[in-house]
Amino acid sequence: MKISIVLPIHNEYENLNSLLKEWNKELEKISNISFEFVLVEDGSTDGTKELIKKLENIYPIINLSSEKKRGYTKAVLDGIASSKGDYILCTDSDNQIKVKSLVDNIGKLPEENFFLVGYRNPRRDPINRIIYSKLFKFLHIILFNTKLKDPSCPFVIGKTETYNLLPKVLLNKMNEGFWWGFIATCSKMKVGLSEVSIEHFARKSGVPGYGLLKLPGIILRNTIGLFKIKFSKIND
Repeated sequence: MKISIVLPIHNEYENLNSLLKEWNKELEKISNISFEFVLVEDGSTDGTKELIKKLENIYPIINLSSEKKRGYTKAVLDGIASSKGDYILCTDSDNQIKVKSLVDNIGKLPEENFFLVGYRNPRRDPINRIIYSKLFKFLHIILFNTKLKDPSCPFVIGKTETYNLLPKVLLNKMNEGFWWGFIATCSKMKVGLSEVSIEHFARKSGVPGYGLLKLPGIILRNTIGLFKIKFSKIND
């Protein structure tokens, strides 16, 4: 069994080396799996591109570097499309989610038409992001009857075939809040979701993507995106 670990990356020079080292060390201990890191570098300017080229000589990497910033949603979708594993884990490269969360759930890998998703317990993000998520969750519940504790958590495992079932036209309607849109699309497509607690760590370096001044615009765009998913016909 092979697992593809999709990591969207933007300016994570300080995190990436230690992240891959830790993940590789722990995953190599599991005898019945192989793995690859799908590094979807997204227009970084801090030396991340050059670091990835060096890391290619050490770890099993698919390098999807881009000179221009494509955005989080397209980065995740490009990573999924290039994955060669039987299963795909999508998570973030900021080192807030550790390899232990995957190792702990190796025995719970879902069958087709199902995803295993994490909820951050406790969530160690800036207060403005937590407040935004709590408020936005109410809208998500109203539109999609979401049962998840944390429908924006970047820890999602599923079979490659299940990812391919989801219409890209729906997933692309959320340019920033990708996981909100992903869960909404799963709901619309009647794809099953099982939630597990994962340990979340505070970011030690790098800059979070949601600055306080950017939140109003992000909230507006994400709200519009959710309504588009809700009222889109599946064959649009």
